Amino acid sequence: MSRKILRDLLSIEDARDLFKGIKVRTHAVSIPIESSSGRVLAEDIVSTLDVPGFDKSLRDGYAVRSEDVASAGDVPVKLKLAGFSPVGMPPQYGVGKMEAVEVATGGPIPDGADAVVMVEDTELNGDTVVVKTSVKAGQFLLFAGSDISEDERVLSKGLTLGAREIGVLAAIGMREVAVNTMKVGIISTGNELAMPGTDLQPGMVYDTNSYSLYAVAVGSGVDAVAYGIVRDDREAVGDAVDRAVRECDLVLTTGSTSAGPDDFMYDIIEKRGTVLAHGLNFKPGKPVILGLINEVPIVALPGHPTSCLTVFYEFIMPLIRRSLNAPKAKRQTINAVLGEDVMSGNRHELLAVRLENGEVFSASRSSAAITTLAYADGFIEIPADVPLVKKGMEVEVTLFDGAFK
Repeated sequence: MSRKILRDLLSIEDARDLFKGIKVRTHAVSIPIESSSGRVLAEDIVSTLDVPGFDKSLRDGYAVRSEDVASAGDVPVKLKLAGFSPVGMPPQYGVGKMEAVEVATGGPIPDGADAVVMVEDTELNGDTVVVKTSVKAGQFLLFAGSDISEDERVLSKGLTLGAREIGVLAAIGMREVAVNTMKVGIISTGNELAMPGTDLQPGMVYDTNSYSLYAVAVGSGVDAVAYGIVRDDREAVGDAVDRAVRECDLVLTTGSTSAGPDDFMYDIIEKRGTVLAHGLNFKPGKPVILGLINEVPIVALPGHPTSCLTVFYEFIMPLIRRSLNAPKAKRQTINAVLGEDVMSGNRHELLAVRLENGEVFSASRSSAAITTLAYADGFIEIPADVPLVKKGMEVEVTLFDGAFK
C-alpha cells in the first residue's frame, strides 16, 4: 500500500468546528456516591426530607425559654434543671416555665425551648442552672429544614460533582446517584512498547500513552477501557479496533497515524468507516485522524506523549464534556512576560511553558518528550502566522491546574 502523505492539513479553527459536530452517545448509570467525584449529574436531585430533620443545638449548653432569661444580663437567673437531651436520641424532657434542659452540640431541642445558653455563660449548682446572660429567641439553634427543605431541588442536572455536592447527597440519604457517562476505549500501538512492570528489552520503551489517556479520560468524568498494547500488525490492530468499536462509545488509539511504512491506521479506519480528517495544522499534534466507524467516533492520536495529551486536552476533552451535557470548561488564564525569544513555525502552536517569578519560559523539550507537560504550568497559543515571539512581550498563559475542569 502506498503511504498516506499529510498534505492538506486542517487548521485548528476548522478542527475545533469539526469536533463540535461530532456526537458521542452517552448513558445514565447509577454509581455509589463515594465514586461520583468528577462525574456529571444525569438528573435533578430533589430532597425527600428536611435537613436537619429536627431543631438542634449549635452549642453545648442549656435549652431555655428566651423570655425566662431576658433579665439575665443584669442579674443572674436561676432555672430548674429538668434533664439532659443527648445527641442521637429524641428529647426525653420538655422545657417549662423557668426550666432548662442540658443539650450538646447537634442534640435535639426539647419542646418548649426556643434558644440555647452556652455552658460557659452558666453555673450548675445541684439541679439549679444559674444563667448569666440573656439570649434571643432562635439563638444557637438550627431549625428543622433550615438547611434543606423537603421537595427542594438541591443539585441540578449537568452539574459536575465534587466533595461539596457529594456531601449534600449524603445529607439527604442518597446511597447512589445517576450520572451521565460514556465508555472510552484506549488502544496503544507499536512494536517498541512494553508494559510498565516488565523487563525492558533493548530498543523498547514503556507504554505511557495508555496510562495517561486512561487517567485523563476518567478525570473527565467517563469510564475508560484499556485494550493494552497492540503490535504493528495490520490484522491485530484491525481486530482491536473492531472490538473497541463494538464495546465503546468513543475510541482513542495512539501511534500508526503518520506517513511511515507501519502507519496504517488511516487505512484501517477508511476501510471500516469514514475518515473525516487526517492531519492538523497544529503543533504538537499534526498526525491526527478523526473518523467514524458504525457511528462511533474514533480518534487516532500521535504516539508522542506530549502531542497525544495536548490533542486530548484541546479537542477530545471538550467533546466529552459537551456530550455529557456538562458546563463548558472555563480555562484559567494569567498574563505574564515572556522571558526568552520563542521560535515557532508555520503551524498553530500550543507551547507548553513554565512560570518563574512572573516570567514565562518554554517547557517544551519536543513532542516525544514524556516530561514536557509534567513540568509545565500551562501553555501559550501562537498563531500560524507568528514565527517569532520576542522576549519581553506580554503573553496570555492558560494554566493546566483547573484549566480543563
